[in-house]
Amino acid sequence: MNKTSVMVEFTLTGDQFNPDFIAERLEIKPNEIYYKGEQAKHRKAVRKETCWSINTGYQESLDVNIQLRDVIEKIRPKKNDLKELQVENNLEIKFCIVIKIEENQTPAIYLDSDIIAFAHEIKAEFDFDLYIYS
Repeated sequence: MNKTSVMVEFTLTGDQFNPDFIAERLEIKPNEIYYKGEQAKHRKAVRKETCWSINTGYQESLDVNIQLRDVIEKIRPKKNDLKELQVENNLEIKFCIVIKIEENQTPAIYLDSDIIAFAHEIKAEFDFDLYIYS
C-alpha cells in the first residue's frame, strides 16, 4: 500500500539573478536552479523567471510541519542574508508544500506560529499543491 507523502520546496525566484551567487552567499547547495528563458523540463513551456531552490524530496508523512521545519532549520541561520538578497535582487520567496494523498490518509495541514513568524520575517509566501490518489 502506498503511503501519503509530503515534499517542501523553498524557492527564490526573480527576473534576472545569478543562482550560483545565491548558493555561495547562503552556503547552501540548491537542489535545482533554472534560468528565465530556458525550456522547462518535461514540458514545452519556457521558464518565465530564474529560480534557486532546495527541497526535502518526497517523504512519507502525515504532518507538513515536519518537512517545513527541516527546510527552515537549513535557512534560519541565513535569515539576514535572505532578506538582503530579496531586496538586492527583487526576489520572491516561497515555501511550496506538495502533498500526495494515498488511501485517504490526509496529513495535518497547518502552520505553527514559529513557522508563520519566520515566513513573515523573510516575507515568504506559501503555496500548497494537493494530489489525491486512490
